[in-house]
Amino acid sequence: MATLYHNVRAVLRGEAADHFSLGHYLREHLLARPWLLLWLLLLTYITVRVVMSQLADAPLTTLVVLLVWGVSVVATAAAELTRRHSPATLWLSHNLYNSLTNALLTLLLVLVLLGLGRGFFGWAVTRASFTTDPDAAKAQLAAHEEPGANWGAVGDNFRNLMVFRFPREEDWRLWTLLAWLAVLAAASGFVYGRAVFRRSPLRRGLTLLWLLTPVLSFVLLVGLGGEGSFLPRLNPDIAWGGLLLTLIIAVFGILASFPLGLVLALGRRSRVQGVPAWLVWAASLALLAWLLVTQSLPGLRAATTTGGRIVALWPLLLLPAALLITRAFRGNLVALLSTAYIEVIRGVPLITILFMSIIIFPFLLPPGMEILGTWRVMAAVALFSAAYLAENVRGGLQSIPRGQYEAADALGLSTFAKYRIIILPQALRAVIPAIVGQFIALDKDTTLVGIVALIELLGVANLISAQPDWLGVRREPYVFIALIYFTINMLMATYSRRLERQLGVGER
Repeated sequence: MATLYHNVRAVLRGEAADHFSLGHYLREHLLARPWLLLWLLLLTYITVRVVMSQLADAPLTTLVVLLVWGVSVVATAAAELTRRHSPATLWLSHNLYNSLTNALLTLLLVLVLLGLGRGFFGWAVTRASFTTDPDAAKAQLAAHEEPGANWGAVGDNFRNLMVFRFPREEDWRLWTLLAWLAVLAAASGFVYGRAVFRRSPLRRGLTLLWLLTPVLSFVLLVGLGGEGSFLPRLNPDIAWGGLLLTLIIAVFGILASFPLGLVLALGRRSRVQGVPAWLVWAASLALLAWLLVTQSLPGLRAATTTGGRIVALWPLLLLPAALLITRAFRGNLVALLSTAYIEVIRGVPLITILFMSIIIFPFLLPPGMEILGTWRVMAAVALFSAAYLAENVRGGLQSIPRGQYEAADALGLSTFAKYRIIILPQALRAVIPAIVGQFIALDKDTTLVGIVALIELLGVANLISAQPDWLGVRREPYVFIALIYFTINMLMATYSRRLERQLGVGER
């Protein structure tokens, strides 16, 4: 490219024009690399076919795109030859037109995206029906050769998508909670964003109100009294659904998994005094002898197959377990239990944990005791997310230089103060992107609770297509809930980037 640049510049200036050879350039840059020539020919062919197709569908838009692309390519090439770049041409030369392949790909992608956008707009707006009357919607869609979206199904089921079976007479609870959160959010943006309130009673009071918000939310969403009281008690398995249930599970999972994940991460890295090896082996051998007498011997006598005899000797697993405790963890039961929990939970999918919470967990409860399925699912989601969060936090802890720990010890700080003031703030700041990514994944994983008979946002969308008035309408509810999930996750990602800028994450 340097040779081409100097030769072309010489031609433009009229200097040593006879030194430029197009044949030499082709042999040096294209014919010497036949795979590149084939790729450019293929890419050019595809681009031409797409251009011809778009000219037939939308000639005016395509011509404008071709004109803008051609002018920008020529302007960028001229600026590159004369070394007189404007900000626009400099950006184009570095990002879009830094090679012939990228120039063609830019045109191709712009045309494809415009084609997709035009097709989606025609389906979602131009040929769509927005009436909630099923008969009128059918008539409107039948007027088009290619019918568009039937948004009436979404409009007619909007409340179902939001709250599903939440009692209409209790809607004031939801509005009260939304107003409370809106006021706190507005006040937080004003108070927490100003250094003058850093140590003020107003900031401490606002923090206290945020800490009381989960209690207030529980009181409003569940209730306290019986029938006829001001806040009658609601059954979450029945009253909660749609977006309401999705947000409750996601928010609870985030709030509950964060402190548990911190504890697990610190536990896995703990260096506390372990149980002496002699005590571990003494307890293991005593327990082994008791299990062999009470479990293995009767099992061996009752076993009729080789597999049954092997299973009856399961207490022998205590020996490698004791070896693991004494050698790998040096008797540190805190690290052992934390590591075992994290690895076991991360080794199974969330759907397995959900099924266990619904099917197996009730057998572990005392007779007569029952826990609602919603509570079990919420606990399962939080416990599952905590294991992944613990690994994210552990990565942040490992990124802290050893000198930070030594400096904290030199200051005479206790272990709790050392981690609270020095270690954890740095570790959490380093893994903000990973933690937010985990929270975004948790929000999307709430769709799995529909498998255990809870009807969240996706579950309601599936039910719409089975309604007699909107039979078979599937794409519209899915597009609508996709926009909801995208908005929620985009807000979390945006706040994450803002927090990273404020804390200087990634700066050197």
